[in-house]
Amino acid sequence: MTRKLVAFLTAATISMAAAAPAVHAMEMEFNMLTGAVFNSLRSHDLPTDGVDGLTLNLIGLINAIENDDSISGSSKKQQIEAVIRNQ
Repeated sequence: MTRKLVAFLTAATISMAAAAPAVHAMEMEFNMLTGAVFNSLRSHDLPTDGVDGLTLNLIGLINAIENDDSISGSSKKQQIEAVIRNQ
């Protein structure tokens, strides 16, 4: 019984250690994306105080609007404002 418990705990520790770099990379990616959205809001003279409260989905949507070359600057601002307003 003790060997099984030790084996289980060892396997759990190894699997957690293996997942840690992936979690760290995802956090870095999220922070970079949030920073890009922050800069986007600033460039459109929109308030940036609520960036930390945006969901990943909203951040991705704002980033997609900002990077869509088919949308004009003023239209981008209006669409981003609508996303923030309707969160």
